[in-house]
Amino acid sequence: MFYAFSALLFVLSLVTGIPAIPQLLRMRRIKQDSAITTGMVTLDAGPIGWLMTSFLGSVSHPQIFYRTPNEKEFTIEVIDASAFKFRRYNSGDSVEVVYDKNAPWLAYVKKEWDNVLRDLWLAGGELLAAIILWNIGLALKLPI
Repeated sequence: MFYAFSALLFVLSLVTGIPAIPQLLRMRRIKQDSAITTGMVTLDAGPIGWLMTSFLGSVSHPQIFYRTPNEKEFTIEVIDASAFKFRRYNSGDSVEVVYDKNAPWLAYVKKEWDNVLRDLWLAGGELLAAIILWNIGLALKLPI
């Protein structure tokens, strides 16, 4: 039983951590020569406003409009997924947008940086728990 939970936690750590790594690398490239501006959130309502992904979860795709100092307007889309009805972004919210000065179409919402770091810490914790459970099973000489 320890080994099964350990294997599940290991898989969960991969599912949590692997998608966060390319996001973090992309954000770090943008952050190297960046500027910060304020963006406005509008929800891409579509026909139903959100897409059901499970009985308790939903996904929305808020659009964030931002302007550079030379008055060019750009849009980025954020995937806002939740297991509950809680939304990170509401229509009309102001958010900070970090964009590359040389390529202003490359941008991310500043709040997403914290979310990616949270996912990486969570993946590390899940991996640590998997290792601990596996070693408990070995220490107690439980059959595999």
